[in-house]
Amino acid sequence: MTGPYRSGELDVSRGSLADRYGGGEPVRWQGQEVEPMYCQALGADPTMLGLRLRRAAPPAGVIGVGIAVSVLSGYVALAGRRLRGVDVWTEAMAEGVEIELCGAGPDSRFTLTPVWLTGCGGPVSWQGNYGVLVDRSERTPVLRCSTGVGAPDFEDLVVGIQVRTVATDESRHRGALYELGVAMHVQGETAQACTLWTQAAKLGHVGAAYDLGAVRFGHGELAEAERWWRMAAEHGDVRAMTGLAEVLDRHGSAGEARRWREYAGQGSRP
Repeated sequence: MTGPYRSGELDVSRGSLADRYGGGEPVRWQGQEVEPMYCQALGADPTMLGLRLRRAAPPAGVIGVGIAVSVLSGYVALAGRRLRGVDVWTEAMAEGVEIELCGAGPDSRFTLTPVWLTGCGGPVSWQGNYGVLVDRSERTPVLRCSTGVGAPDFEDLVVGIQVRTVATDESRHRGALYELGVAMHVQGETAQACTLWTQAAKLGHVGAAYDLGAVRFGHGELAEAERWWRMAAEHGDVRAMTGLAEVLDRHGSAGEARRWREYAGQGSRP
C-alpha cells in the first residue's frame, strides 16, 4: 500500500517520519521500509543519472515537487559548473532528463530526496512526513515519494531512475595509470608509483592526487602534500579535505583549515 495512511496506522506519538529517521536508516511504516533518501555509490568514471516523471499529485498547499540530487565526495557537472547538488522539478522530468555526476573518492555517492514548494519561501525538504519507498519490482528502481506536508502519501511524486556509467578514452587511460601505480606501490616501488600517479592526476584522476598527497605528507614534504591534496579537495575528495586541513594547520592557516574541515563534514565543498 502506498497511499495515505488511515487513522491509527501511524503512531503519531513518535512524531513525524522525519523525527523518526536515525541518520540514513529507514523506518517501518505499514509493513514497508521508508527511506529518508535513495543512495547509490559512484565510481571513478562519470555517471549519468536519468530521472523520468511517472506521477505528480502533490497535496493541497504544495505548488511544486521535485527531486533534490546531492553528491557526497564529488559533484554535479552542470553547464560548466561543479555543484554539490541540484533540485530537479517535475517540469524537467516530464520528458526525462539526464544529469552528469562525478565521484571524487572511494566513498563517493549520490542521494535523491523529495523536495517541494509551498509558496512560502524557497524549496523545503527533510521535514514532516517526507520519505521514499524504493520500488524494485521493475528493471530499474522507481521512487515513490511523500512530501512532508500532511499525512504520508507515497503517490505525491513517483519518479523512475536510471543510472549509467560513461567511460571515456581519457578516463580509461588515467584509470589504467592509477591502477598500475597502485600495483607499483604494493610492490614497494614508491618512486615509480608516484610517477604514474602524477600522470594520472594531471589527467584529472582525483584518487591519484590524494595518494600523491598522502605519500608526500608521509615523507614530510608538506608543500607537495598541500599541492596534491588541494587539487583533490577542490574536486570533492573528502579525505583530501581532511588532509589539507592538517597541512594548513601546520602552516598556521587555522581559518582556512577550519573551512576545509567543515566542507569535509558536509561531504563536499560548496
